[in-house]
Amino acid sequence: MKKTILAIAGIGCAVLAAQTFTLPTRGAEGQARTDDSYLKWRLLPAEQKYVAIDGARLRSFVDDQTAMSRRYRDKGHQFWGRISGTEGDTENATWLADKFRKAGLADVHEQPFDLPPQWLPQSWSVAASAGGKSLTLQSAQPAHSTAATPPAGLDLEAVDLGFGSESDLAGRDVKGKAVFFYSTDVMGRQANVSGGAIKRIADAGAAAIFITLMIPGNLKAQFYPVESKVPTFALGLEDGLAMRDMIGRARGKETPRVNVKLDVAMVPNLKTRTVWGTLPGTTDENIIIVAHRDGWFEGANDNASGVATLVGLAEYYAKIPRAERRRNIIFLGTSGHHDNVAMSGHWLAAPEQKAMWAKTALLINAEHTAEGTLDIMRDGSGKSPYGVIGRANTGAAKRWYVGGSPKLRQIAVGSFDQLGVATYAEPDAAAGGEIGLYYRNAPALQVIGGRYYWHTDRESSDVVPATALASITRAYAKIIDDVNRVDLKDLQPASASAR
Repeated sequence: MKKTILAIAGIGCAVLAAQTFTLPTRGAEGQARTDDSYLKWRLLPAEQKYVAIDGARLRSFVDDQTAMSRRYRDKGHQFWGRISGTEGDTENATWLADKFRKAGLADVHEQPFDLPPQWLPQSWSVAASAGGKSLTLQSAQPAHSTAATPPAGLDLEAVDLGFGSESDLAGRDVKGKAVFFYSTDVMGRQANVSGGAIKRIADAGAAAIFITLMIPGNLKAQFYPVESKVPTFALGLEDGLAMRDMIGRARGKETPRVNVKLDVAMVPNLKTRTVWGTLPGTTDENIIIVAHRDGWFEGANDNASGVATLVGLAEYYAKIPRAERRRNIIFLGTSGHHDNVAMSGHWLAAPEQKAMWAKTALLINAEHTAEGTLDIMRDGSGKSPYGVIGRANTGAAKRWYVGGSPKLRQIAVGSFDQLGVATYAEPDAAAGGEIGLYYRNAPALQVIGGRYYWHTDRESSDVVPATALASITRAYAKIIDDVNRVDLKDLQPASASAR
């Protein structure tokens, strides 16, 4: 792997007041239009400079990236998205470098990384049969890094294990069977879903595992590695319930069988790139903004929205004269996030970057920056007893983290409040996500949103409101402006300042 040390120099309005909202615009039939219906945050006179950060333009960047994912899918890839090491990843890196150059960033780089062999499923299918009837589980999606089946597939007896709890498992023989369980942990996408149900079931000898997330619809959901040694899949609710009904109807009769085929290639010699560029300032101190480039499916919120925020900030600050930029601003479109390798994370956490971090006044992670409010709601038509996903006309509340001095936290929270960024009341204790390996190296902050459509094939551009994109990107710009009025030592936590 080629190593490059980031060589940087250093860059260069607090506003307080109440905000007002505009009324949504309705279509001719009284239905809210996708973008126009969202509540818009009016800027105060002192904040008018942030109007230049235009939500519609940012949304076009999301559209560009989701189109890349679809192009990769349409070439015949069942496992699709802006996947590290693939054509979708390469197209995204080239696109981002071009955006940086057109914005006027200096020293634009495409830092290459050699990837270890990548888990890339080539094809899969899951079908069940009983009593002369068959059921194809179209929503089945293999968990990342899950085991392949033999080439001929697996033909297994199907077992319904309820919620996969200890009591559901007690006295049940699941050895060598295909086990289906149902999870109300609708935000779970990892090994700990439903309190570790996957491990419990695998330890009991299951030959394949299927997790039905209780999210209305029939979503394909991409799980992270789930630490299971047998083929493990996520299912959409409609497929999961159909499977439950098939098993239930067959009690005392013919036991349902499930045929599972999963062909996985561990592909060597792939490469990815972290794309970065700089806007020089007037000192040797830095502000670093990070957004991971890769994403599953269309990945509109995760993380086309974050990349859109990154590009929006690059364009905004490139138009500000260097003499007015106190610190260098470094923009990084990072790589290796979703493939469980974290190439950029290890690179930025390496000892050779220590000098850069010592001069860094602020690290911003632009990740999952804009999603509309989505909630499970009662279906008024009565057709769906498990409800429907309803969409409100506001941006969703987000988790947040600020690590640094009380002054930095005051700046960040004030900017979120003033620019219309909804957050949960309590902050996260640590910064996970893309900056998880190195966020303690500098004063850092992030907001991260993502609900039911996170890591699913429904996370398309229409769930990313232009208004929410504008709000968070403007808030980050205000934070940068306010931070540039504060000395580095006054942004660091007390323990760091004392060293």
